Amino acid sequence: MKSILKVYFSHRTIQILWFFFLTFLAIIIETDILSIHFWWLFLPIIIAPFYEWYAHKYLLHAQLSKKPGWFRNFQIRLHHAHHKYPQNIELLFAPWPAIILHLVQTYVLFALLSWNFSVALVPFTFGILYYLFYEWMHLAHHTPAYQPKTKVGQRLKRAHMRHHFHNENYCWGITSYLGDKFLGTFKDKSQVSKSLTVKNIAGYVD
Repeated sequence: MKSILKVYFSHRTIQILWFFFLTFLAIIIETDILSIHFWWLFLPIIIAPFYEWYAHKYLLHAQLSKKPGWFRNFQIRLHHAHHKYPQNIELLFAPWPAIILHLVQTYVLFALLSWNFSVALVPFTFGILYYLFYEWMHLAHHTPAYQPKTKVGQRLKRAHMRHHFHNENYCWGITSYLGDKFLGTFKDKSQVSKSLTVKNIAGYVD
C-alpha cells in the first residue's frame, strides 16, 4: 500500500489536481455556495459510471486517425499506447490537454444542468475529487502487487484486467461496473472470446 501511495501522490498530475480541488473547495465554502447547494455534490457520483463508460468506449477507444500528426499522436498518448504497454506508469495518467478538456466539458455540463455558473462549481469541485479517485483506482488496477481489500474492488480489478488482456470490447468501467452491468458489457472470460487486438486497439500498431 505504501509503495502505490508514493507513486500516486508523487505524480505531478495528481499534485496539481489536488491543488485545484482544495482551491475550489475553499472558494465554495467561503462563499457559502456549498452549504446552500450541498446536494449538487452528489451529481458527479451519479453520472460518473455512465460518463466513464461512454468516454472509455467512444472517446478513448476511437478509431486511430490514419493521418500522421498531432491528433494521431494525441490519441496514441491518451489511450492507445496504454493498451500496448499497460504497465507503463506514465501512460496510466492522462495527458494535460485531455484533463483540461475534461474539466471544461464537465463544468459546462454542470452549468447547463444547474442553469447557474456559481452552483455548477459544487459538482465541478467534487467532480475533480472523483477524477482523483478515478486515477487512484486505475493505478491500483495496474499495480500487480496491490490487492484491493473489498470484494467490489477485487471484482473491478479483475474486470479491468480482462479488458486489457482478454477482450478490449468489454468491461469499460474503472471506478464502477454499474455502467457495464446496465449496458450489458460486464462479461467473464467464458462469455467472450479472446481478442487478437487487445494490445493493438482501434488500428494502433506500434
